[in-house]
Amino acid sequence: MDLLELRAIAREVVVQACELTADLQKRLLSAEIRAKSDLSPVTVADFASQALITLLLAARCPGLPLVGEEDARAPREDAALAAKVHESVQKFIPEVTLEQVLEALDKGSHPGGEGRFWVLDPIDGTKGFLRKDQFAVCLCMIDNGKVLVAALGCPSLPVDPPPAELGCVFLAARGQGATQLDLASGRERAIHVSEAVDPSSCSYVESMESGHSSHGAHARIAGRLHMLPPIRMDSQCKFGVVARGQASLYLRCSDRDQQIWDIAAGAMIVEEAGGKVTDLQGRPLCFSRGRTVGSAAVFASNGRIHQAVVEAATEAATE
Repeated sequence: MDLLELRAIAREVVVQACELTADLQKRLLSAEIRAKSDLSPVTVADFASQALITLLLAARCPGLPLVGEEDARAPREDAALAAKVHESVQKFIPEVTLEQVLEALDKGSHPGGEGRFWVLDPIDGTKGFLRKDQFAVCLCMIDNGKVLVAALGCPSLPVDPPPAELGCVFLAARGQGATQLDLASGRERAIHVSEAVDPSSCSYVESMESGHSSHGAHARIAGRLHMLPPIRMDSQCKFGVVARGQASLYLRCSDRDQQIWDIAAGAMIVEEAGGKVTDLQGRPLCFSRGRTVGSAAVFASNGRIHQAVVEAATEAATE
């Protein structure tokens, strides 16, 4: 199966997952919220999205393992939750059984590392999802540390700077460039990072939640570059706005290793749009270490300001 076929599969399944998650976001009730062991919120939509994508991938691209964020423990312990997840998936696969849904959720336990496998975050930015704001469905395929194809579904993101219609999917295949699919119209167009070379004319994006990354560290770096105030949003949508040139920099400085499902799909889309993604020392990210990238701080840029950001980060670290 060639890259364009794999890209088409990623596009198809992420578009369906966007439909599922957008519908559930509109109908979200507080009673449907559960808590993960790390106390971050999780909803029916996380489980339903992962189960749906896993089942669709198994039918279209059988035999490949999956690194997924969720598993079936919570639905197996909560019959009402399991029933809601099953009902959501049945709207897309009417013949699917509850046990097949639960088995699909447990297929995301691949450890990563070498070889070829899918990587999935069924809902990145769950707090944004719960606020009925930004979230992303993130899927990519990795082969021996290299991302081959990626799809980043952003059902609540305007297709252009607001006000504009909501809902887009960012897509990329290695060496083929990046595109944005508008969910409402079905139009797909090429996207490119900004051409800005002066950081002082650039805006940057960061997480809405300060617990996910250090707003203070970002401010110190951006301050040295005299950048414009940050745009804050949840999820890997931030990679998308850099890829289409809406912002020139995405900073993500944390105190813990980044999970591959939080980075890999968006990073590849930025790079295929002409940008660059590294750690704060300017070193390329590694996607063959397992389920993390081996770095706590990463950033994506339009490439033109990348070295200036590396230098500013080095100086800010000595403050």
